[in-house]
Amino acid sequence: MKLLQKAASAIATTAALSIAGVPAMAFTVNQDNNGSNLLNALLGTTNGLSNFSVTTTGNAAAFGLFSGDPFGLDSGIVLSSGKVADIPGVNSAGTDLSTSFGTLGDTPGSYDLAKLDISFDADSTADKVFFQYVFGSEEFVEWAGSSYNDSFELLLNGVNLAKLSDGKTVTINNLATSPSGPFHADYINNPAGPGTVTKLDGYTKGLTFEGLLNKNAKNTLSIKIKDVADGGWDSAVFLKGGTLGTVNPEAVPEPGTVLGLLAVGGMAFLKGRKQQREIKG
Repeated sequence: MKLLQKAASAIATTAALSIAGVPAMAFTVNQDNNGSNLLNALLGTTNGLSNFSVTTTGNAAAFGLFSGDPFGLDSGIVLSSGKVADIPGVNSAGTDLSTSFGTLGDTPGSYDLAKLDISFDADSTADKVFFQYVFGSEEFVEWAGSSYNDSFELLLNGVNLAKLSDGKTVTINNLATSPSGPFHADYINNPAGPGTVTKLDGYTKGLTFEGLLNKNAKNTLSIKIKDVADGGWDSAVFLKGGTLGTVNPEAVPEPGTVLGLLAVGGMAFLKGRKQQREIKG
């Protein structure tokens, strides 16, 4: 019984420390365009999926791994129309993020395409594929409503399923119709000033990708981001690590939630034991 009490006490103490807050990890982005590294960071529970292969298209500086992000994703991979290593830092007035690689996109008037293609087989038990992501850009909010409508696409077998919570596609102009708004409910502004940890002027809430798989067949997922109308003012997409798979990440409790529930149970156990002792006198 003492062991149970000790375990409950330890859980409660750990939860209390988590609630009190431990200094957050610094937001870091490391350039990495190795396809295997990117895939390994992204994959989660992949029951029913097999034979993964991956290719990257774009400048090597446009791909990387991140951790300690301000978006609530914790860690994962990032693709950008500029240099991913430039994304962390204090957001200042003016243009912080603007790299033109001088390369064309995959549609007329687009530039600096960064694309990650992931192919895999799905068996008869695999219904859907999921993962979580955040889109951000330096185009916000000054160029909202203009032709500089940078976009992000998630193509599953050729169909773009990168959608906002109302079903609109993920673009600058769908998140902000003009510099003064109105703004989409999924949009989060990141005004310049001390205390900011990313140079992106704005980004979305965490969103979940969900797509129906072709069963007993090969499937291809293409993750693409690009500049539109010019090659400057970078945009980026962050994909949460460990969430690409056949289990909806929204249905999986966060570790902190589980810890909190365990702590509540542990404290309830201790309270019950105390009441028993008081009754016994």
